[in-house]
Amino acid sequence: MGNFRFSILICLLALGACGFQAPQPKRTPPPPTPEPPVSIVSATLRIPGSELVSLLNDRTRSQLARVDDAQVNCLLGACQIDLVAVRTGDITGEVVGSGMHLMLPFALRAHLDLNSNLFKTGGEAAAQGLADATTQIALLPDWRIEPHTDGHVQLSNAKLRIGPINMSVGELWNQNQQQLSGPIFRALDKRIAAAIKVRESAERLWRKVQQPIHIGKNPEAWLLLSPEQIKVTPIHTENGALVIALAADVRAHVIVGPRPEVPEKLPKLPPPQTLQAPSNTFAVSVPVMLPYHEAARLAVVRLKRKPIYAGTSQILIDKLQILPSHDDVIVEAHFCMRQNWDLFGLFDSCGEGYLRGVPEYDSKSGRIHVSHVRLDIATYNLLLNAVRGIAGDTIAKIVEQHLVFDESRQIAKLKDEVRAALAKPQGKGVAITGEIQSFGDPTLHWTKDGFIALFTANGTLSANLNVKGTPT
Repeated sequence: MGNFRFSILICLLALGACGFQAPQPKRTPPPPTPEPPVSIVSATLRIPGSELVSLLNDRTRSQLARVDDAQVNCLLGACQIDLVAVRTGDITGEVVGSGMHLMLPFALRAHLDLNSNLFKTGGEAAAQGLADATTQIALLPDWRIEPHTDGHVQLSNAKLRIGPINMSVGELWNQNQQQLSGPIFRALDKRIAAAIKVRESAERLWRKVQQPIHIGKNPEAWLLLSPEQIKVTPIHTENGALVIALAADVRAHVIVGPRPEVPEKLPKLPPPQTLQAPSNTFAVSVPVMLPYHEAARLAVVRLKRKPIYAGTSQILIDKLQILPSHDDVIVEAHFCMRQNWDLFGLFDSCGEGYLRGVPEYDSKSGRIHVSHVRLDIATYNLLLNAVRGIAGDTIAKIVEQHLVFDESRQIAKLKDEVRAALAKPQGKGVAITGEIQSFGDPTLHWTKDGFIALFTANGTLSANLNVKGTPT
C-alpha cells in the first residue's frame, strides 16, 4: 500500500510541476446547416378593364391613326394614299380572356393619287367607320408587353372618284385591309402596351424582396428573403380586370444581429418563369443561436459554483472551449486536480484536457444539452490512467450536467416577434404582409460558431404593389 501511495505522489508531483497538455482530438468540419425551403412571396397586378378603356380614350383624343404616302390597290393599279382617322365617339370595350374586346367609332379622310401610264389623277373621300377589334396580350421574356390587335372595320358607303373611276371607300378598304386597318390596330397596341406596367411592378417586387425586414428587438433580428427567381401566371381575366400574378421564389431565413448590409448594385431582374397557379405559401427558417463562447461561459459559471469532488480530490474547471466536429462537439477544459490533504497546493495538477459529447435538443423543455459526454481517449490515457482511483469518469459525468442550456424563452420570444412583425405591412410602395399559421418543432444544428435551434414559421406572405397598373 505504501508503494502505491508513493507512486501516486510521484505522478502528482510530475503533473503538478510540469502541468499536462493532452493532444487535441481529431476534428472534422461541422455538418452544414440545412438550406431554407423554397417559399413564395406573391403579388397580384390587377388592371381593371374600365381603366384601360378610359386610358385609350384619353390617349386618342386628337388623332387615332395616320397613314402617309402608303401604296394601295385601287382597281386600275397602284395608288398612293394619305389617311387620317379620328375618333367620333368613346371607345367601349371589356377585358376578355388574355386581352380585350373593343369597339371604336371613327371618321376618316383620305386622299389618293393614281399615277399610271395613261393618266395621273387623284381624289378625296370621307367616311364614317366602326372598328370591332380583339386584342391578345402576351408577356415576352424581356418583360415587355406585346399586344396584338386584329378585327374588322365597317365603313359607311361613301363614294370615292379617282378620275374616271368611281368606287366606294369600303371597297377600297376591304381590298387593302393590312395597309389601312393595320395603323389603327397598331395605335391601339401601342397605347395598351404603355398602360400595362408589368416590368415596373416586377422590378419593384424584386427590389423589395432583397431588402432585410426588421422583425425583432433585443436582440435585433432580420428576415432575409433571398430571392432566386420570379414567376408570372399567364395574363387572364377576373371580375372585369386583367390579372397577372407574380411570385418570387425565396429562401427565407432569419438572422440575429445588426442589419445586414445590402449591396449597392442589386442583381438584375431575371427573365420571368411560368407560374402555373398563384400561391403565397411561405416557410421561414428561424434560428435561435447559442454561440459556443456563451455556452462555455455559462457552463464555467455553474462549475465554479459547484466544484467537482471525487474521493479525496477536488477538480476545479476555470475555462472551457467548445469546438465543433461533424458528429459531436469537443470540449476543451482547463482544470486543476487538488488533494484535500494538500493544504499548500504543492501537488496540484493543472492542464488542458478534452471531452467529447453529442449535442441534442429536447423539444418539450426547449433545452439544448450535450449528452454522452466522455473523456477523449488521449486525455483519459494521459491523466486518468495515472490517477484512476481518484477521478475515474466523474469529470465527464459532472461536466455533462452543466452543458445544458434553456432556450425556450428565446424561442417563444422570436415566435411572437415574427408573427407580430409580418402581420404589420412592411415597407412603403411595396408592402409585404404575412400571416404565420403554425411553427415547426425546432431541430438542433451546430456550426463553426455555435449551436442553432432551427424552427420553421409556416403561413402565407404576399406583397401589395400599391399601383393601379396604369400610368398617371
